[in-house]
Amino acid sequence: MNNNNSAIYISGRVQGVGFRPFIYNLATKYNIKGFVTNTEFGVFIIANAIQKDIDAFYQQIDIQKPVGARINTIRKEELDSNETYTSFCIKPTEPNLEIDLPLTPDFAICHNCSKEMLDSKNRRYYYPFTTCTQCGPRYSITKKFPFERENTAMHDFRMCPECDNEYKNNLYIRFHSQTNSCRNCGITLEMSTNTGEILSKENTEIFKIISEKLELGKIVALKNTAGYLLICDATNEKAVQELRIRKKRVSKPFAVLFKDTETIKKYLNTNEIEEDELKSVEAPIVILTLKKGLDLALNEIAPNLATIGALLPNSGTLKLVSENFKKPIIATSGNFHGSPICSTKIEAIESLRNIADYFLHNSLEIQHAQDDSAVKFSEKYSKKIILRRSRGFAPNVMNFKTPKSSHKILCLGGDLKNTITVLPNTNCYISEYIGDLGHYDTFLKFEKTIGNYFKIFHFKPEVVLFDKHPQYESSRYSKTFMDSISNIHFQDVQHHKAHFSALLGEKNLWETPRKILGIIWDGMGYGTENEIWGGEFFTYHNNSMERIGHLEYYPWILGDKMSKNPKISALSISEANPVLKKYFDVNEWNVYSKNIKNSDIKTSSIGRLFDAVSFILGFNGIIRFEGEASMYLEKLGQKQFLENKNNFMDYLENMEFTNNGIPTKLLFERIILENNKNTKAEVIALNFHYTLIKAIEKIAIQNNCNILAFSGGVFQNTLLIDLIMTFLSKDFRLHFHENISPNDENISFGQLNYYQNIKN
Repeated sequence: MNNNNSAIYISGRVQGVGFRPFIYNLATKYNIKGFVTNTEFGVFIIANAIQKDIDAFYQQIDIQKPVGARINTIRKEELDSNETYTSFCIKPTEPNLEIDLPLTPDFAICHNCSKEMLDSKNRRYYYPFTTCTQCGPRYSITKKFPFERENTAMHDFRMCPECDNEYKNNLYIRFHSQTNSCRNCGITLEMSTNTGEILSKENTEIFKIISEKLELGKIVALKNTAGYLLICDATNEKAVQELRIRKKRVSKPFAVLFKDTETIKKYLNTNEIEEDELKSVEAPIVILTLKKGLDLALNEIAPNLATIGALLPNSGTLKLVSENFKKPIIATSGNFHGSPICSTKIEAIESLRNIADYFLHNSLEIQHAQDDSAVKFSEKYSKKIILRRSRGFAPNVMNFKTPKSSHKILCLGGDLKNTITVLPNTNCYISEYIGDLGHYDTFLKFEKTIGNYFKIFHFKPEVVLFDKHPQYESSRYSKTFMDSISNIHFQDVQHHKAHFSALLGEKNLWETPRKILGIIWDGMGYGTENEIWGGEFFTYHNNSMERIGHLEYYPWILGDKMSKNPKISALSISEANPVLKKYFDVNEWNVYSKNIKNSDIKTSSIGRLFDAVSFILGFNGIIRFEGEASMYLEKLGQKQFLENKNNFMDYLENMEFTNNGIPTKLLFERIILENNKNTKAEVIALNFHYTLIKAIEKIAIQNNCNILAFSGGVFQNTLLIDLIMTFLSKDFRLHFHENISPNDENISFGQLNYYQNIKN
């Protein structure tokens, strides 16, 4: 029987995931001759065999693909060629390819590598950079693509004979592993004090020293594969409190590293979905509810909250720390509060020496520093919400149908929770979480990230998109291209339209024939010179987007003070209701009342409404991190909702919403009235959320929309999500973000989608 030749083309996340060695072994199993190689579009295979074997081989590629692989397209083409092959091989990648494929994110350490690293008889014993084709750093160490060792920071480490043999032998799990190394040829460690005194360079000794220092209540700055972390004993109140003081992180919750899922279950409530997420290749922080009677320093870790962000060791370094210390460990980004995560020894010493008592450095050169990603799931329906999209997820946008474009596009996002999005080819890339551009160091990272993408893709933008707010640093930055690049098109995109567009793009809803109602709720976004938006309703139909309604306007006063102090929001919404006078001194009352009366700027911010309601229900302090008051309100309502003794009350029942506007003042007055009647705060909080759901329902019915799309930071509220599912899923098709965050991280992606799809 004659052999045939077939060409197989595969696109998707198929580089840096062990795909070529997988194909090699699969081809050997099915008697296939020919070769496999990386291309600018993915993977290319020539298969020479009898047709039956080629067909069986082709069928198994998608079925047996590596765990980290994501296949977008796979097709087979029969060739007329009579060329014969005597074996199957992995052909080297052609140099200087113009890459047009998803980039590979970092993967958590796998079970096999963890096992080897903890085996005293194994040559990789206590080598924390033990990796294979299925795990380890990828994006964080990549200088350029395709993902070959010479294009990564691993090029600095020449494989020893034993590692080289593993790399070349298809019987090993490190066959063609680009990150392969061991203690003899790989990355080195150094443990020192914050004054620079070296304590040890020996691996086994280092992790014992770290455990001893943690036990003494010390803080260690530890270099992980994507950047530095600050760690301390999560059961030691003084240690956690000291970390807060030194880092100037007053109350924002810390994430906690646990040794394994069994330890997590001792401290936190988990379900199967949450456990799967914790153990996934992305290994993000997962927000979980607390059990009672624990030895964790709860008041210092997550003040006034009933949840903790938990993570499992995602690298060999964290695995060894956990195995030695045993107890839960604070694991927070290695930075001064508000600045980007440190990635180099010089940065770390300069920024963290007044925070950390000790340092663990390593010799791996990080190219793309990333924070840990964070997710949570709603209590009742386990709807996944991405709070921060970074290590493990960035920079790809999988399953997104990129509109054909002849232009190379750069999207600069917003200023808070900034990301950038680029379209340099037929794939779209959203950067890792960058942060608040109001911090100078973060702005420098923003600039550096843009430069990295220009270098990776040999990319110069022809279109630059930015937020409509003229004072945003990202918007101002757009002007830097005017002098350096000619014939460039600039366009601003309104903040909330970008949010809506991000969801329409993520869920591939642009071609939906029926009208879609977008509910876009957040803290604030520039509307016009005299309007700050934040509680918006849009419709989308046939490439046209229209703002049809919003939360009733109320005065915006005192700038940033309003977003920091909930009682100012309460006063503004109530238009200086005398009932609130007891919360202000005479001077405050007179000044604030006058500001409210004379305010030229109005806002429809639902975020500030949440703050105001939180204040009425007991949140009396200053907001020390974004969303703190709203989290307090969510916790109150959640407690009542989960008791399943709910007699829901719509505070705006039987009201028609004129011009699709939710009556802010009337709703808030009802909240004050219920509170003065001594109704339980938990009941009011739940019914406030429920009223908002009923308001959405009324506006959807008034506008004849049965498809609802939700975006904006408010939809990180799991109680709100569960109530929407409970009361609206029967009569409406509901769309939420699943692969990107609902918060301002999605603005850059939304800018791209708006530009490519909206005609009005």
